[in-house]
This record gives sequence, C-alpha cells and structure tokens, in this order.
Amino acid sequence: MVLAPRTASAAQYEVFIDIETEQDLYDLLITEQISLASFDALLLLHQTRVDLNRAARQDLYLLPNLDYAQVDRILAYRHAVGAIHSLDELIGADALAPNLARSIRAFIIIGDPSAARSQTKALLRLRARWTGRHDRLPPAFALQARVRTLGNLDMGVAAALTRNGLRRVRWDSNRNALSAEPESVRFQVPKLYVEWDDEHWELVAGTYRIGFGQRLTFDVTDQVTPNGSFGDFELRAGSDLGLRCNRGPGELPESPCPSAPRVRVTPDYKWTNRLAGVAIGLKRLRLGQGWLQAHAWGSYQVHRIAQIELVDTAACENPHRDQDPGCSAPPVFVRGRVGTVPASTARLATLPAIYAEGLAGANASYFWNDRAHLGITGYGSVPRWLVEGADLGFQEFSRKPFGGPFGAIGLDAAFGFGQQDFFAELARSLDSQREGGGGYAALVRGVTTLPKGELDLSLRYYGSRYANPYARPVSAPDELDGLRARDEAGVRFRTTAKLGPQVVLRALLDGWRQLSTGVLNALLFTRADWRITSKWTWATWGEYRNGPAQRFVVAAKFAYAPVRPISLSGQARYRWSGKLGGARLQQDLSAILNVTALPVDRLRLRCRVRYDLEDVWDNHRLPQSLWSYLEVALTLRDRDVLRLRYDFRVFLDERESTLSRAPNPEHWLWLEYVFRF
Repeated sequence: MVLAPRTASAAQYEVFIDIETEQDLYDLLITEQISLASFDALLLLHQTRVDLNRAARQDLYLLPNLDYAQVDRILAYRHAVGAIHSLDELIGADALAPNLARSIRAFIIIGDPSAARSQTKALLRLRARWTGRHDRLPPAFALQARVRTLGNLDMGVAAALTRNGLRRVRWDSNRNALSAEPESVRFQVPKLYVEWDDEHWELVAGTYRIGFGQRLTFDVTDQVTPNGSFGDFELRAGSDLGLRCNRGPGELPESPCPSAPRVRVTPDYKWTNRLAGVAIGLKRLRLGQGWLQAHAWGSYQVHRIAQIELVDTAACENPHRDQDPGCSAPPVFVRGRVGTVPASTARLATLPAIYAEGLAGANASYFWNDRAHLGITGYGSVPRWLVEGADLGFQEFSRKPFGGPFGAIGLDAAFGFGQQDFFAELARSLDSQREGGGGYAALVRGVTTLPKGELDLSLRYYGSRYANPYARPVSAPDELDGLRARDEAGVRFRTTAKLGPQVVLRALLDGWRQLSTGVLNALLFTRADWRITSKWTWATWGEYRNGPAQRFVVAAKFAYAPVRPISLSGQARYRWSGKLGGARLQQDLSAILNVTALPVDRLRLRCRVRYDLEDVWDNHRLPQSLWSYLEVALTLRDRDVLRLRYDFRVFLDERESTLSRAPNPEHWLWLEYVFRF
C-alpha cells in the first residue's frame, strides 16, 4: 500500500495516515511527512493497538484521521448495538467512511464479544538484520511477544541481542574517572509486563506507561490525550550504522582505532526507558451525577545515560559553569583484563546502569461525563546513583534536573458541548537545583469540530524555572536545559479543512516568545492534498521556521495507482536553512520514488529509492547519499507474515569521513517474522 495523501478531517497528525506495517511509519518519518512526536505516538499505537469495544472517547481520538465527531459516532453505534464485530459494521452504519475505516485497521483490535473469556490470542514478532563482513556477529536480533487471555489479562515482553554497548561501569579511584568493560554480546530483556484491565480496575506490573490531562504535569505515554496506564513492550530499529571503534587516546600515545577505514556496524535494536514498577487504577466509582477515577503508581527504573550528561559533583558545584574544567563530563576509560595497563577512553558513549530513579505519583479525577472532568495529578522523583565511590550528577542540559529530588503537581479540567471541547491544565514544578526550586506552567486548549474540518487553538505559558522532565505538552522545538516545555509563552493554531470533495487543507501556525531572552519565534506549516481522480493524488506543502537558524521548505508528492496490484508515488523536497542576511543560505535537495506491487494476494513487493543532497553548492561539507531497498512480504497463513528486505545505501559526497567510511556502499539484510494465533 502506497502512503499516498488522502482526504480526511482531523488535525492530530500532519498527513492522512494509511499504513500496513511499522516500516511504513519509519518511511513517513524519514521522508519528513510526520514529525518525531507524531512518529512516537503512532509507533506506540501500532504496537499496542486500541480495542474498539473497550476504548473510551479520548482513547479513540488517538486513532489517526479521526476527529471528535467521528469518534462520537463510533461510540453511539457501540452503545446502540452493544459491541462492534467488524469495521464493515461501522461503514454500513455510516459511522465511518470506507477510507477512514481502512486507515485505522493497523491500529485497532476488535475483540469478539461472543468468544469465551478464556480464549487466548498471542503475537510473536522476530526481527534480525546484518550488514555484511564488517559487521559484528551474531547479527542484531529482537523479539516482541504479547498474550491476551481470560478476557482482561494482557502480558508482554521485549528482548534484544545487543553487541555495541559498554558494560559494567564503575569508578576508578586510581584514575579519578569512570571505567567500563568493552563492547560484548548480551541478551537483554528491557520490557516485561503483566496487566489486568476490566471495566472498573486496571493493574499493571513491570514496564508501563501512564499519563493524564494535557500532559503538563505527568506523561510518559507519547499519546495526544492520555488517561491511565498500560503495559509497555516497545522496541525500535535505527537506520544508521555506528562506529565499530570510537576511542580517544586516553593513556595511550594515540587512539587504538584505525584512522582508515572507519568501520561501521549495524545498530542494535533500541528502546525507551519509561517506568518499571506497579500502577493501579480505579476507573469508575459511581458518585453523584458522575464517577470518580483514581490512579497511583510507583517505579524503580535503572537508566542508561549519555556520557556527556554526567558531571562529577565533587569537582563542580554548579554545572552551569561551563568554563570551569571541573564541570566537564568525567572521562570513561575502557579497561582491559588488567586494570593497571594503560587504557583508551570512550567517545560519546552511552553508559548502562548509571543511576536508578525512584518515582511515585497519583491522580484523582471526577467525571461528570466523558467530556467534562476535573482532576489533580502529582509525582515525586528521587534519582539514586549506582556507581560507588563517585559523586555523580546531571549536567544542566540533561533532561533530569540536577541537585536531587524533583517533582510536580497540577490541576487539569475539560468540558465540552456540541462541537466544542475545552481543556486546561495548571502545574507547579519542584526541584533541588541551585537558583532553581521550580516554577509554574499553564496550558489552555480548545477544539472545534466543524462539518468539514477541525480547529485546534491553544495558549501556553511555561516558566523559565519550570523544570519538569515528565511534561510533554504542546511546545516549540527549541529547548532550555534539555527541556522543550520550558521558558516560553506562545499560541498555536492548527486546522484541517475539507475544501470540496477532493481537496483537504492542513495548516499550523505557532508563535512563541522565549521568556529568558525576549526573542520572538514562529513556525508556519501548510499542506494541501488533492485527489485528482480515482488513480491520481497530489500533495504540496511548505514550512517556514524563524529562530536562530531560519528554515524554508517546499515539497510535493504524487501517487498513481493505475490498477489494483500496482501503485506508484514520488516526492521532491527543497529546503533553505540559515540566517537571512548571512553569507549564504544552505540549500538541500531530496527526491523519493516508491513502487508497490501485489502480484498475488499473499505476496507484496515494495521498492523505494531515495536521493539526498545536503548543501547543493558544497559536496565536501555535508552528506550526499543514494538509498534504495526492496522488500518482499509473504503471508504464510491468514495471520502470519514473513518479510525479507535488502537495502543498498551509498554515500557520494567527498568529505574526509566519507572517503574513509567502510562499508560504502552499505548492504543491509533484514528478516522479520510475525506469528499470530
């Protein structure tokens, strides 16, 4: 299925989302049709799914392409018939148009209401990839599994075979620095959970995500409208090779890494650490005209951290003093079998099991109905450093506040009537930072559902001292000390409008002021999708971003499906970036061509070719690359899929790092098997 632009009336994501596989989401991100925030939300949604027969209003609104009017029609139909058995029912009842029903298929579960409660459903997903003779062995490998049984019991696990990470970090008192064991093969199980979720209670133990309100006080869900907890078994696949050896000289006369060739290897499968512990929620306790909701959660999560985010607090009282040599990140020596032998240092390493975070939080909300509630949320966190003998802390640009415990408390509210929905949240953060102590933040948002579109207007204020790493509300892309929801006051307007039967317009206008500097910034994005005929579609979009480095983007995409088994799409983008009035604006060019074929019902072939040229006037400064792949997907049974993929990627620029790069070209082999029963 080609990711062609379609018509829709929802403003959550930048384009109409119509996918079959997870790789389709990566393609949308790589081609810059969706933002990283949209990718995070959609990836999680694709891996966890929404149950149409149990989801609340805010859960259904997470589904791509749906506005509140369509969500309310689904809920009305479900209430009228008792349970939804298939998407065809929603189409037949005029609750959803056929193209909308097809577009949410990859993100939903429709449980059979007539099936026995003891019926078991399971998913097993195996993935592996390898890039040839320069790569480490065994190949990168990942496993995800999920089992649903007894009607309300859900269990999930994610595991990976990693080869590229340092191990067993400790403090070396002789060197007054950190040391770690070199890279080696490890089998890790970063995600494991058991969840019980019925009409009144939700309980999850293990790795999980939770969030509430407008995401201003606490959220780790990546969802647009979070309300509660769920198990987490997400894994991710990177798309860039990493250096096999990345060492500094340290105590040696020179680096042990050869200057040429600079060998690169397949990246390991990755994951995001959120929470690990227990969360319990009372979903509905009838009280007066409405119901009470209450949640409590606790987590003790061991975290990785980038080396550059560390500081030795014994040598640095305030990490804001960048000119103080003692405030630099402590070096990490890669130790051998004999600790007294001179050793090299790791460069830009990610260090495992450096600190643990004990966290506890609670939420209580009163709902008058699905569209009106008032709630309070609060949490507290205490980091604990696991490296004995060292006084470590966070650098000022790390997401976590330095100095000790931190937390936040906030109030959120929502109400709606007719086509209007309003949301608000006010929060206060608390921290132990020098010259800090916490600050205030507020967000007000209104959504208007129109017959042929949706308007979303929000006002925000995030104080300069609002240091809350668990806040993920609407915010500008710039950061202060590693946090986006900080040091800004702004207004954002977002709309999707259907202009006639074949044209959809999407627009985003965001303006904000940095509180600490008084600088005004703006972001403008517009996109028009035009379905010319049943076979031809066209999209054009542009972006302007003001700030320290201005950016202009214009792009266009076409899609052509001459017959059912074959579809074709292409995209071209030109970008200017830099500062107006400066010496020269950087100009970048990219072009993409996709071809998909379905020769038989159980076989799908896909080919993509992408060309990127960054800085068209200087081939010695930034990358120039050609990237193509061929994917074969074979449906072995009705529920099982085997995917094979070959990638060819070559770097064509004349930078010194490219000339010494190995392998170049790159040859990637991917294998994926998805088994369901």
